[in-house]
Amino acid sequence: MKAQIKPLAFAMLLTGFTAAPVFADTVTVDSAQLDQINAQTKSLKSSLASLQKQVKQLKAQQAKNKNKTAPATADAPAPSVRTIKPSSPQTVNQPEYLPFDLDVPGQAFVSTGPYVGVPYQFAGGDLVVNSPSVNTDLQLLSIRKSIHNQLMAMGDQVFKEPSHSHLLLSGTAEVQGNYTNNGGAPSTTNIDVTNVALDAFFMGPSDWTLGFIEFDYNNGTPATDVFGGNSQYTVADSRLMVNKAFITIGNFSESPFYTTFGQMYVPFGTYQSLMITDTLPKVLGRTKSRAVEVGFMQQGQNAFYGSTYIFRGDSHAASVDKVNNGGLNLGYKFSGVVNGTVGGGVIANLADSVGFQTANNFQNAEQIVHRVPGYNLNATIGLGSKWDLIAEYVTASTRFNPNDMAYNGHGAKPSAIDTQLSYAFPILDNKPSAIGIGYSASSQAMAMGMPLNRYSLVMNTSLWRNTLQAIELRHDREYAASTTGGNAGSEAAAPATGKYDNAITASFDYYF
Repeated sequence: MKAQIKPLAFAMLLTGFTAAPVFADTVTVDSAQLDQINAQTKSLKSSLASLQKQVKQLKAQQAKNKNKTAPATADAPAPSVRTIKPSSPQTVNQPEYLPFDLDVPGQAFVSTGPYVGVPYQFAGGDLVVNSPSVNTDLQLLSIRKSIHNQLMAMGDQVFKEPSHSHLLLSGTAEVQGNYTNNGGAPSTTNIDVTNVALDAFFMGPSDWTLGFIEFDYNNGTPATDVFGGNSQYTVADSRLMVNKAFITIGNFSESPFYTTFGQMYVPFGTYQSLMITDTLPKVLGRTKSRAVEVGFMQQGQNAFYGSTYIFRGDSHAASVDKVNNGGLNLGYKFSGVVNGTVGGGVIANLADSVGFQTANNFQNAEQIVHRVPGYNLNATIGLGSKWDLIAEYVTASTRFNPNDMAYNGHGAKPSAIDTQLSYAFPILDNKPSAIGIGYSASSQAMAMGMPLNRYSLVMNTSLWRNTLQAIELRHDREYAASTTGGNAGSEAAAPATGKYDNAITASFDYYF
């Protein structure tokens, strides 16, 4: 500002002082013109005085600001945002400030990202495979490792900062429309909001800790509500709940081992599917609990993984509740022309699965005669970039006591299998799409409301980024009408006609 004002003022004055002699040598100057020149000169002198006053004011303001600002040092440059006091002696010589800087990746303490388990870009077969909700902690550890590698490629100075806590928000919203015809009865139709979830993924400030909370929406009919019972008012069934909440200690950039504790789906099965409807093995075996898990996952293209876990189940054979359930999970992942995972697991008591608890097959405050372990086998295999094969099997190891779950006059030994084959291809200007077929079957699982067998056909696509569209055709055969099953030895027959049920379901998912 100072360097610009002085040349301008000098030029203006020089022009004013030399104007009169030049005109005097070239033209005859009358008194009126001389008075006009004198007036211009006075005006220029006044302007110069005003400019000099402005320069003095700017210098004074600059000196005032300099006195208010602490000088920066080479070790601790002045922060560009609000400073805070160091919380411990170890941080005295480090720059302390709220880590919000859009120019420094990883320093923003709140951001949004893709829904966990679903890529946020067009990704072909990966996008059209539904997230199984199991092994979420492994997905999060892998996501954090990927973020770490990207930031290190930009420069490791961002990880030398004392504060790099990060909160990644993501979620999903799903709307479905369906047509259902059960056993030739009058058909029904519906439009429903079937899934709403908001995830909060916490990373740091330690490189070895992360946390995860999933807030979920339940569209089921509540047992009691503000209307005094099982209301038929649809939008009253919009309860918000904490579906998952856990802490994980681990760092895949440093070690393959990790520990997770909190509320989660334990790693018994994978339950991956292209279908909109839950698979029969998922209904039979998926188990949610408040557990402690210890596991490992080798880092590399071809690697083993495994975990063990314990928790207190809702059902128990003893007279009191205690930590009485747990399991083991092992698997192997591989890549190449043929890629995928194969694995298996065991759980000490299958009666604690979500399907069993939802079916409400037990009495006496969940006390059962004896526990029944469960086994799981699963495989997801990709053949090149087009074909994918999914298979999973869940079974009880022994029969339940007839007083706990009965089937045709004896204790039930439920099992379920699911197989799917898909082919991926592009449509409409290279949008990823896939078509899949599936076959599922159950055995002695009528009391859980499952069909005897199921045939499915699905078409999935992603027309817009972060979205998934699907339409599913489902053909189920119910257990024979002569079949009986129930709980507590009552032999109460579950709905069974031996007829066929048909359903068409369309779904639109939006991930953010």
